[in-house]
Amino acid sequence: MLEIADVARRGMTLIYGPPGSGKTSLALRLASRVADKILWISTTEGPDMLREAARRAGADPGQFDFYDFPRAFRQDIAKYILDHIPNYGAAVVDSVTGMTTKQTIDVVTHSVLYQIAKEKPIILIAEEETPSVPYIADHVIHVWYRKNSLGHYIRYIQLEKSRLKPPGPRYIFEIMEGKGLMYVHPAPSRGPVQLVEDDKLGVTMLTKSVICVHAERTKKLMEKLTKIKDEAIFVKIGHWTSFHGLDVEEHQMYIVKTFHDLFKLYDDLATGRLKAKYLVVGGLLNVHEEDKPEYIYVLYSTLSFVEFLVFVVAGPLEETRRMEKYCEEVVTA
Repeated sequence: MLEIADVARRGMTLIYGPPGSGKTSLALRLASRVADKILWISTTEGPDMLREAARRAGADPGQFDFYDFPRAFRQDIAKYILDHIPNYGAAVVDSVTGMTTKQTIDVVTHSVLYQIAKEKPIILIAEEETPSVPYIADHVIHVWYRKNSLGHYIRYIQLEKSRLKPPGPRYIFEIMEGKGLMYVHPAPSRGPVQLVEDDKLGVTMLTKSVICVHAERTKKLMEKLTKIKDEAIFVKIGHWTSFHGLDVEEHQMYIVKTFHDLFKLYDDLATGRLKAKYLVVGGLLNVHEEDKPEYIYVLYSTLSFVEFLVFVVAGPLEETRRMEKYCEEVVTA
């Protein structure tokens, strides 16, 4: 998301999306990077809640002066910003629809905020129903989410418009406590690789590869997984996995109850809290076909920290073959 951080340093940036999508957290993170001192005008949240949100987003609350304007006084907000912006390096308005009426939003945005943005960065936060503001803003960032077949909420972010750069790709992201926004790059690097013979899985292949291990009977699969279990972390997605009942230590079993847990897994591997040669993933057949690529997308990124990513499935051959398109090697147990 480097392009998003870059464009927010200049001009007016609009962040829009539905409630709960992460707009405020994103604005806090971006604002903390574009200026040392930020004027934050809120018509939605009080200062105490915003300070806590800043800490959660990995931003220093001391960089911000949070001012809570009740909607009854929204006619005073534009004047307040004009009077006080000389003392700040940037300003954030949350939300822009709360500082004006629908009839005057274009006038206030263009005649006041856009003029300020010629000299200092301005970040606006809005709900979906602001059809005119995106045309005025220099940069438009869309933040949204959806609930998938497992009931997991997945957050997305995309640079839809910028006067400085072409539109960017869609990223999957999460808000990590105290660290801010964590995202998965569309083309993650797996790092250096080498050709090895893995006698435990019975394959000769490059490290940093994805392997499908399947069997029609769970017993056969267990025999294969037992050979690698001491060097593996097992990731369980959904209610049932092919390695259910495998005798492993508690710290080796990682249960994905939410999509946030996948990002936590990535962070634990990246920071060295978890270490393994094999990352063994079960339960992907529980996921609807249209939802699988998003799990695969995040799991592929863990190859920066493990030697092999292993997808295990048990059942009829025609069913388990649905996973093979995601793998570079197939092992039949």
